[in-house]
Amino acid sequence: MLISTLIAQLRREYSDEPKSVIVSRQGNGSINVFNTGKFPVVESSYQVYISGGAAKTENVHYYFDLDNGDITTVATPGNGIEVKASLKYAEWRDKNWMEAIAQSIETLNARGFFRQIIRSSFNVSANVQSYSAPSACVDLYEFLVSDNYTVSGNFKKPQYNTSYQQDANKLVLGNKPSVANKAVISYLRNLQTPSATTMSADILSDWNELVKKKAGAIFYRSLAGKIAKQGNASVDEGHFSFTNLRTMANDLDAEFERLAARKKPTRPTKDIQFQNPNGGVA
Repeated sequence: MLISTLIAQLRREYSDEPKSVIVSRQGNGSINVFNTGKFPVVESSYQVYISGGAAKTENVHYYFDLDNGDITTVATPGNGIEVKASLKYAEWRDKNWMEAIAQSIETLNARGFFRQIIRSSFNVSANVQSYSAPSACVDLYEFLVSDNYTVSGNFKKPQYNTSYQQDANKLVLGNKPSVANKAVISYLRNLQTPSATTMSADILSDWNELVKKKAGAIFYRSLAGKIAKQGNASVDEGHFSFTNLRTMANDLDAEFERLAARKKPTRPTKDIQFQNPNGGVA
């Protein structure tokens, strides 16, 4: 699932769907910063017009601070010149939701969730005994070498012991191979966190609900923090109270923990360490 699709689902589920508005401000010949009064502004949801005509170009005619709603025009508008913006705003920007998704995925990593990579190509060099495993690897459970030193050969267990040193993320062979060879490895890797909304979420479809619950808890705690800073102010004119939000966040966290215990993947059988008693010492 694309991160943008997951964000849309989270917005619907936690009542953060963007609201559309058109805001107009008047220049006076001396100011060039105009606050929309509606923020944060959702990415790619806005257009800005200065003195009518076609929409202006961001970072050429104006700059937009999406977090606080400030439009800064490059040229100072004259007295009575209209600065108008059409935009969508919400409690969170897409960036905030993506960060919550990333934090949720990191929580799954901490709970022992993983993705499985099966028989990825690997090169064995002559007279080299230690190799770095892929950077995201958390455990290596299979190592096979070609029987004819090419990728077209059959892959089988080597005639020497092998081991995976997890702390150093190293594959260590029991002896130094005399010749180079083609090999394959099967390993477990951490779930990757997203850096753009156009990326696909690096989770199984069965884990979508886990990420949603954890991201929702983060969202509610963020709103509770906003209310705490504002004193008695509330979200959307009294929709939620601080206590309500904190309770909902705690409930989602509890649901996440129960669901994570059921959905945690089972590690495959490890077939790498000391499988040949007479094949050397790792």
